[in-house]
Amino acid sequence: MRILGITDFLLKEELLDKGVKTAFPDAEVRYIRWPPATRDIFSRENLNIEKNGAEKGLPVPGILEIVGDFDPEVIVTQFAPVTQAMIEKAKSLEVIGCLRGGVENINIETARKRNILVFNNSGRNANAVAEFTIGHMIALSRGICSGFNALTKGEWWRPEADPFELYGCTVGLIGFGNISQKLSERLQGFKVKILTYDPYVDDNILNKYGAKRVELRELLTQSDFVSLHCRLTTETRNIINEGALTLMKPTSYLINTARAGLIDKTALINALQTRQIRGAALDVFWQEPLSKDDPLLNLNNVSLTPHLAGNTVQTRWLTIWLFLEALQDFLKTRQSRSIINFDPTEQTRIAANMKLVKSAK
Repeated sequence: MRILGITDFLLKEELLDKGVKTAFPDAEVRYIRWPPATRDIFSRENLNIEKNGAEKGLPVPGILEIVGDFDPEVIVTQFAPVTQAMIEKAKSLEVIGCLRGGVENINIETARKRNILVFNNSGRNANAVAEFTIGHMIALSRGICSGFNALTKGEWWRPEADPFELYGCTVGLIGFGNISQKLSERLQGFKVKILTYDPYVDDNILNKYGAKRVELRELLTQSDFVSLHCRLTTETRNIINEGALTLMKPTSYLINTARAGLIDKTALINALQTRQIRGAALDVFWQEPLSKDDPLLNLNNVSLTPHLAGNTVQTRWLTIWLFLEALQDFLKTRQSRSIINFDPTEQTRIAANMKLVKSAK
C-alpha cells in the first residue's frame, strides 16, 4: 500500500506517521506539507476553501510531481485541497481520507467519476465541541467573559440582567448529529429540557438522548439557549435570521460552534445591540480572523473564541485514528459508514475491483 499524507498547520507529520505505521506497518508512506504556516493564514485559507471549494484553495507546492512519481493508492489530508488535477494524476488512487467532517476541500465529483472512495471523520471532535458548548453556556449565563473583560479595563462590572443557572433550563439544539448527542448526554446532569429541530433524525435516537422533536418556531420561542449543530447547506444558510431572532426570548442566548453562515450577521448584531436577545457565543465567524473593527468586538453581551471548539489533544489523535480504523474495517468488510460519496451497495461493487482490497486478503 502506498499512502501519501498531506500535513498542515495542525496535522503534524510525526503524529500521522505514528498512526499510519500502527495501522499499516508495511505501507510505503510519503509526506508533503500544505504551506499555510501561521494560524491567521491557515484560518483564512480554510474559510476560502469552505466557501469556494477545493479548486479555489491554495495549492500544495510540488504536489502534482510527487503524485505522479509516487502514484499513491491512498491520499490522506485534513484541510489541504485535493483537486481534480491531483486526482487525475494519481493513476492508482483508490481512497481519499479526509480527517474531518466536512469535505469541501475534496473534489468529490472527480473522485466519484473515477470510483475513488472518499472517507470523512464525522464525529471526530464531537466530545470536544460538546464540552466547549457547555463552557459557552455557563460563561454567558453567569457573565464570566463579560466580567473578565470589564476587569481588564479597570471596571468592577455587574451584569445588567440577573445571572441564571444552567440547571433546569430549556436547551434548543438545531441539528441532532454526533455533537448534539454528546451534548445531550452531558446536559443530563443539569436536568435541562432538550428540544431539537432536525427533520432527518430518527425518533429512536431522540428517545435515547431524552430530546423532544419540535418545529423550529417552537424551539426558538421556548429555549433559554439555542445552539447550532447542523451543516451549512442551501437549506440551513441564515437559518438564524431576523425573523428567527425575533422569535427568541429576550432572556435567551444563541451559541454557534458550527458554521458562521448559519446566522445572518447583520441581524445578529442588531439583536445584540438592541438587547432583543440577551447574548451570544460564537466560535466561528464570517471572516477569520476577525478584523479589528468588527462590531462584535464592541459588544459586552458576547462570548467570542477563535475557532477553538474542536481542537484538543485527544481530537488530534482521534482525527487520525478514526480514518485508519475505518479503512482497516472497509478492507475486511467492503463497506463503511465513513464513505460519503457512494452508498453501501456501490461500495461493495467498487471494492470487488480494488487492488487494496485484493491485496488485503
